[in-house]
Amino acid sequence: MKIISPAVQAAIQSGTPIKLNIGGGETRRDGFFNIDRVELPEVDIVADLDSPLSLLPDNSVNAIHSNHVLEHISNILGLMEELHRVCTPDAKIEITVPHFSNPLYYSDPTHVRPWGIYTIAYFMDTEDQIGRTVPCYYSRARFHLLERKLILPRRNPLERVLVPVLRAIFNRFFWAMEIYERRWTWIFPADEIRMVVTPKK
Repeated sequence: MKIISPAVQAAIQSGTPIKLNIGGGETRRDGFFNIDRVELPEVDIVADLDSPLSLLPDNSVNAIHSNHVLEHISNILGLMEELHRVCTPDAKIEITVPHFSNPLYYSDPTHVRPWGIYTIAYFMDTEDQIGRTVPCYYSRARFHLLERKLILPRRNPLERVLVPVLRAIFNRFFWAMEIYERRWTWIFPADEIRMVVTPKK
């Protein structure tokens, strides 16, 4: 891990929490520092996300944005524990990942981690889980789920009419989301899952 940006170094030294755009590469997000594996011109922190974020102190991050990154991480248990460690108790972590039914997920040879609507529950205490209970003993990291949405494709006229109705139902009622994932995803695949979580500390 290497901190390139003097602004990141200064914030850490002064104890000022920072915002991280994980896997940001060359795409800037207003107010966020980019952390990426490759040292590109817009990258502020170079880090392998499969390894500890050793230069980031505990409670030094108050917001994280992760767009199509976590599906590339082999050591997802380790990364979630590191995100939990570096985040302040009130930090918001926005995660967008491909849904496991998205056929494009399987085309990318760097994808190693499919996600479904229950994946995040493995990092939640059982009393905080919605729907069926899943094991939470694989990791010490615990999060509160603030939001979870399925993103469905709208690529043709029928989908543009149908999707707003389905999205309203699935994202309002978890039981409907669960039925969709169990019975209908291979007929009408989802594109993504978007989640917002906060660390439970």
